[in-house]
Amino acid sequence: MSSTSAKSIIYVNYSPYENSGKILDYLLDNFKNVCVFSIGFHSLVNKKNYNNLSIYKNGKLKKSYSLFQLPISSKFVFLLIPIRSVITFLEIIIYSIWLKTKFKRIDIYFTVNAFTAWIGRLLKAMGVIDKTIFWVWDYYPPIHENIFIMFMRLVYWQFDKTSSHSDIVAFVNRRLLDLRKDLGIYTKISQYPIVPIGTDKLPFPNFDTKNKNLTIGFIGVLKKSQGLELIFNNAAALKREFGDIKYEIVGSGPDEDYLKARAKKSKITANFYGYLEGDSFNEVLKNCAIGIATYTPEVSNVSQYGDPGKIKRYLSLGIPVITTNIVEISKEIEKSGAGVIIDYNSQKDLIAAIKKIKSKHSTYRKNAYKLSQKFYYKKIYPKMFSFVK
Repeated sequence: MSSTSAKSIIYVNYSPYENSGKILDYLLDNFKNVCVFSIGFHSLVNKKNYNNLSIYKNGKLKKSYSLFQLPISSKFVFLLIPIRSVITFLEIIIYSIWLKTKFKRIDIYFTVNAFTAWIGRLLKAMGVIDKTIFWVWDYYPPIHENIFIMFMRLVYWQFDKTSSHSDIVAFVNRRLLDLRKDLGIYTKISQYPIVPIGTDKLPFPNFDTKNKNLTIGFIGVLKKSQGLELIFNNAAALKREFGDIKYEIVGSGPDEDYLKARAKKSKITANFYGYLEGDSFNEVLKNCAIGIATYTPEVSNVSQYGDPGKIKRYLSLGIPVITTNIVEISKEIEKSGAGVIIDYNSQKDLIAAIKKIKSKHSTYRKNAYKLSQKFYYKKIYPKMFSFVK
């Protein structure tokens, strides 16, 4: 597609993932009219308006509407899912019909979530949109210590099975596709495109080698399952080995207060920046020696099926990654020399990984940056929209 495409697209995603992997930038470059439903889920510091409809024309924001939203409390976020889902359903349906009258034709409805993909299929049945695209980002194992959350995951899985038959379906990794084949949703010989989360093509950043203090970075939603408290768990040992450590944390989320409390009790200097708009996070992360993506090894952890945007951001900035073997991309990171895989519960592994990266930091940085180019978003996203003429 060219930047002069006259197509209109509705894009639905949850905050703060609207432009993960530069997907929104890609849509703005390749569609004339882009209508973005941004839906709040977790409370994010520095982000006041969670539910919005933004309308872009030729890459420029023309109008933004604040949609109704319930207050988001980390204590009740899952209990409120049914009510908030009904509100989301009604808002997307009503505003999509209005957008249809405004633009006369909506060519594509595009989303990454099973529930909102199901809404898209309803809109197609109603004649509001022409085609639906479901870019599968996740799978929620119907296993959890909380019975209510387990029930909600079972419900979500019903939407997932239905949405897996959207007009176009793409997966961020092969693990998600193979899972659906194993569960009988697709036949073993079914072919679907694998489209990972993309990376940006940034200039190879300079690194301040004069700074003797170790700086570790994290970006993402602040949840315990993301593994960022591993640094706090091992703070004393890390300080003994490496001296003063600075921990730069970009993002917000349900466990933010808990993690800030952990930081105060540790020997690590942690800076919490909250949610940062646009690409301003690059300024915070660019001088980090290492990026943390140490997902916790729990069977209920949804990260094991995803393609972490945080890792792609680290790689784009030439930041070596310390990760766990939970995510599929971890093996490629280690094989390419862009980072190190550790056992989440091994302090010895963590210290050894930091030493290994520090000993050949320049090489690890170059390897991380080189790996990022494989996933450049303008190169990999066209296959999802190749049917658009």
